[in-house]
Parts: sequence; C-alpha cells; structure tokens
Amino acid sequence: IWWYVMIDIMPDDKEIFKALNVLNSISDKLRYEKICEISEAQKNTYKKLLEKFKQLHDISPTDNAPKNLRNLKGEALENLVSYLLTISGNIFNVDRNLRTSTNEIDQIVTLTPQGKVLLTYHLIDPKLDTFLGECKNYDKAVSVTYIGKFCSLLLTNNIKIGILFSYYGTSGTGWSNGAGLIKKFYLHKEKLEDKYCIIDFSIKEFEAILNGKNLLQIIDEQLKSLQFDTDYSRYLSKHPAED
Repeated sequence: IWWYVMIDIMPDDKEIFKALNVLNSISDKLRYEKICEISEAQKNTYKKLLEKFKQLHDISPTDNAPKNLRNLKGEALENLVSYLLTISGNIFNVDRNLRTSTNEIDQIVTLTPQGKVLLTYHLIDPKLDTFLGECKNYDKAVSVTYIGKFCSLLLTNNIKIGILFSYYGTSGTGWSNGAGLIKKFYLHKEKLEDKYCIIDFSIKEFEAILNGKNLLQIIDEQLKSLQFDTDYSRYLSKHPAED
C-alpha cells in the first residue's frame, strides 16, 4: 500500500503522508504508543476517575452506604470508560446509553475522521470501525449468563468486537465458565475477519493504562490471545514504566 505517491499532494497532506509512513514502519507496540499518546493532564484526570471508581467499589452496602450506591458505581465506571475511549488518540467517538428496540447499549464506539484515516492505511484493526462497550459494576466476576447475552447482542448487531468493562473481569479460566464461552464464541466462525471477539477489560487493564500501556495495545494483545489460544501478553517485554 505504500508503493505509490499521489501527484499534486498539498503540503498538509504531504506531512500526513510522511507521518503515516513512519507509523507504518514501526512495530505495533510503538505504533500504538504514538497513536494513543496521552498528555500528563489527561493521565491525571484518568487517574482521578479510576480512583473514584475503586473507592466506590470498596464501599460495602452494609457500610452506611448511600441508597443509590449501585447507580454511583455504575456511573463511575461508565465515566471512566468513556474518558479512556475519548483520550485514546482522538480516534474514537463514544455514544452512551443508546436504546434499541430490544436492548440498551452502554457505549457504541465509532471512528473519528482521524481514526478513519488510520483504518484506511491499515494502522488499526478493521474490526475497530464500530464496536460496543458494556460496563458491569458487579461485586464478582461477570458470569457466563451475562456473557451469553453480550454474545447475542454482538450477533444481533453484526458487531465484531465487544469490550466488557468490569472490576473483576469474566468468570473462569481456560475453557471454563465465562472465559471458555468467549473462546467458543470466537471459534464459531472460521475466517479470521468473520470472528466475533470479546475483550475482557478488568481492573488489571485499567491500572495497566497508568503503567504505560494503552487501549489499542491491550485490545491487540487480547485479540492475539484469542487467535493463538494463549496469554499473549506474557510473551511481550515489560514496558519501562512497569519496572
């Protein structure tokens, strides 16, 4: 895709073209770091939203808690997720709490014009053109029952990626419970481009953002983990900020 140059490219377009060439030539990890680079101010705001989410999560209903504790927890999680999506390279539009004829969807995420340029040049996964985010502020791992409903939501809307945001992540490991259903759901289509992918985004992933990872990197790791049936993140070198 990089073997031709259009004639009469405007100066601004030339700069964009050069930048895209640079991004295309570097590794996925460094490419995603550049695309999703966040400022210190954004990182500080994200940290505050994460701390609020964690603090509310630690409140027990028996601790003289406010009557609307469940709603406060859910709102804190949705605010954290929406902010993370928004600051991840300015490539995502986030529409929140949309109701269809059968369901309410927490986040429908589409690409901004900048994101569409990256997609055109194959710098981000084509499945990220449109994807769904679901926030579950449960006090335990998300069960296989809800994951089944999320699978159905993706199928109904023909959306190839869904990100499940929660504190404890999905239930089970390997081929058991929720984790197993995610793998089976992925494998029920043969062609790679047709596969449905659920990304399990827990408190571990939220905290990894503060330690130097970014959203695209985490998505890419989990997609590779599904594809190769292994914890792909274990085979990647640690980010310098994690030492």
